[in-house]
Amino acid sequence: MTPQIYQPLKERDEIRIIHLLPHGDDPDAPIRCRFEHVKLAERPEYEALSYTWGDQTTLFPIVVDADRSTVDVGQNCLFALRSLRQAKEARRLWIDALCINQADIDEKTNQIPIIGDVYQSASQTLIFLQYAGPDPAFRGRGAGPEMQRCWDAGSYDGDNADGDSIGEGDGNEGSQPRLDEAARREVFNLENYPWFQRAWIIQETLLSFSRTVICPPFTWSWETFIYLAPERSSVDIIRLSDDYSINRSNMGGWNHVWDGLIRERMPGDMLPMAALDYLVDTRKFQSKLYHDKVYSILSLFNPQLPVTINYSSSKEKVHESLSGALLEVGDSRFLHSTHRKSWRANWDEALNDLTGDDVHYIGMSRAMFQVRAEAQWCGIGYMDGVIRSLSFKIGDVTKISNTRIGSDKDDNEVLKRQWDDMMNELDLPVQEEETGSWPAIHVQERNQANVDWYRDWIPNSGKKQRGKFYTSSITFFRERPLFACGAEGIVGIGTQDLRVGDEIWYVCGLNVPVCALRPTPKSEASTGNDEIDEDEDIMKGIEREMVGLCFLGINNDMKTMGPMDTIFPQGSIELVWIV
Repeated sequence: MTPQIYQPLKERDEIRIIHLLPHGDDPDAPIRCRFEHVKLAERPEYEALSYTWGDQTTLFPIVVDADRSTVDVGQNCLFALRSLRQAKEARRLWIDALCINQADIDEKTNQIPIIGDVYQSASQTLIFLQYAGPDPAFRGRGAGPEMQRCWDAGSYDGDNADGDSIGEGDGNEGSQPRLDEAARREVFNLENYPWFQRAWIIQETLLSFSRTVICPPFTWSWETFIYLAPERSSVDIIRLSDDYSINRSNMGGWNHVWDGLIRERMPGDMLPMAALDYLVDTRKFQSKLYHDKVYSILSLFNPQLPVTINYSSSKEKVHESLSGALLEVGDSRFLHSTHRKSWRANWDEALNDLTGDDVHYIGMSRAMFQVRAEAQWCGIGYMDGVIRSLSFKIGDVTKISNTRIGSDKDDNEVLKRQWDDMMNELDLPVQEEETGSWPAIHVQERNQANVDWYRDWIPNSGKKQRGKFYTSSITFFRERPLFACGAEGIVGIGTQDLRVGDEIWYVCGLNVPVCALRPTPKSEASTGNDEIDEDEDIMKGIEREMVGLCFLGINNDMKTMGPMDTIFPQGSIELVWIV
């Protein structure tokens, strides 16, 4: 490859597109193309390619520009270029492997934040499927053996696989052979077509205005393609994995996310609070670089998820940046995972801990209505490797139960006996009406009965429990201890690693705000920070290590806090650096 072929991109919205030059009635002619720099603001005309890179061990040179300079591409890219090339007219395309200088880390870092804009601005996105299944004769091509059999059989009746008319307005799709059940199963087999598990397809499908699926020699509109899913031709979704679905009803997007103003937000305008759910749902998706498991979804959110894009970063630093970004936008649900060090999650493992509906719903109503307002004044943020927070101290842990919540057999008698054992271990009175099946409700009622300020914090609405949701049940809290803060009269559900002497804090700006923090020797990371212009004594704050989420009741039902609130007995807010 000739390095000079890539001229610098000077503007933020500047991209390269290629002109794929025509083959002139010789489909076997060498690939030739030329670069053009365009600005997205000027609405250039081009098509964007969505495909899989595939094996990069063998590279093929293609001629770029008049001086016959070359750029190396993989076999999949070469096959896509040959398939897309026209006989008489050049084709204007954006292809990541060619249009981004992959050897220039700075350019990649600058281009990644606008890739969502690239797909939104394209006249259409070409989804290019290439077979990677068990038959070596078809690998790297489009159609697999079953699809090719249907093509060769040539059933040109204009019907879909169920015998229903494809209908008008679908282009020439009715003039190509239809797929039988075996062929449809082949194309929707994830092992045959790895495109379906590629991390980048999330934004490429959600943000594109129009999509065409190409699996040579077949071509479909997106609307026709989704009806080819075997045994599901009348349903509205294609399930790409056990957890992730493309929803046909909103142009290929996921179900809409609702914000605190109760208005609909379209794909590309999702709240950052939804990022964790996206990561969990697509945890089995693949990317060539570990960075892209995170970077590939950033364009979906508005305002942007504050992740620093840096392809030179280690995996640990990428994990830290994602953890810090989630806390900065107010999402602390991932702290439920035990695969972390303080607040820094190991995302290779943590996502598997966060798959249940209980994790999804925890803190939901608080996230929708309260967190952002609270986050504005409290200024929670990730900076220089630490989390800056304004927090209220609730109390010190004085007792922890040896018995843990739940059992292998959720038998009522067993649960009741375990609950009674925990109460006895905390030297608290046993209440017969408590079954142990609803631990969050039990501790909430105890705190409302015994702690004056708690009644102001979470008002009791009478006989009907407020905020009853999945995580009030025993399932979410299994294997967690109960704890007591003796001086404050508080009882709660602790995190797995809780110790006597740990402190319970309300960390402002989080959707699950009650956390256990642990005193730790002061580090240099939290001192001398000149990014916040405040009094030096105030800025010193105190240092703590994150232990995990705790519950004094049903935490998603807590009132929003304001900087002048005096609910807590200490009555003061403190700057805490969580290291």
